Amino acid sequence: MPPSFGDKSYWDARFAANPSTFDWLLPAGPLLSSIHSSLTTTPCPRILHIGCGTSSLSFHLKGLTGDPKKICNVDFSPIAVEAGKAQDGSMNWETLDLLSAEQVLEFKKANMFEDGGGGFGLIIDKSTADAISCASDVDVEFPYFIASNTVEGSSRKTAKIHPLAILSLHLAYLVAPGAKWLLLSYSSSRCSFLGPEKDGDKVVDQKALDEGFPDPRSLWRVVKEEALDAPDENNDSNSVVKRPVVKHTLYTLERSDFKLIAR
Repeated sequence: MPPSFGDKSYWDARFAANPSTFDWLLPAGPLLSSIHSSLTTTPCPRILHIGCGTSSLSFHLKGLTGDPKKICNVDFSPIAVEAGKAQDGSMNWETLDLLSAEQVLEFKKANMFEDGGGGFGLIIDKSTADAISCASDVDVEFPYFIASNTVEGSSRKTAKIHPLAILSLHLAYLVAPGAKWLLLSYSSSRCSFLGPEKDGDKVVDQKALDEGFPDPRSLWRVVKEEALDAPDENNDSNSVVKRPVVKHTLYTLERSDFKLIAR
């Protein structure tokens, strides 16, 4: 049975057993130029590194901002967060479950910026969306904590929402309009939920949309897709038979100016 990558207990056990640095999909190096380029076009230089785990990328980010306090590394495993904090306390490290609206609301409240900035300008996601896509659909009661309009009281209606739709909404709430979301995935179709609707297949059920839950397509658009070669440590350069080159996809998403309301 494959690991449950959407399960917090799996990650707590993994990080407790091996807290040493580990990078999913790619090392930090191939991503740095894209991160630097995105920082030059974002509305503010604050970086939210989601699902940071024990990746070395957290420590490479310092050289791109000039101010480590503009970097916030978050993970829903407190073991990973404490390991990162112990290595370098100059950056911000916080435990955060990005599928929990209550935690996201508290996180934003605690990270209101003194200069009046509208939130983070760049999200870095190194296969976190991949892991979250493995989680179960989220049971949502309406009106939801974060919505496209104000609804008083409770409708007592509920719906199951795909975790990627929840993630995209919560991240949209934390960033400024025009912010970028750099999403590295092993899947060439990871962001298909942000593409054109096909055959009436809605990423969010119409019932949920009617209750004010935003369509992720109104929050984010894919502005770039880049194929990156996966490392292959097993290929022997002298072998006659070569393994096929595996590609990962780096998506650049841009936040729209669609307004969200928290209750």
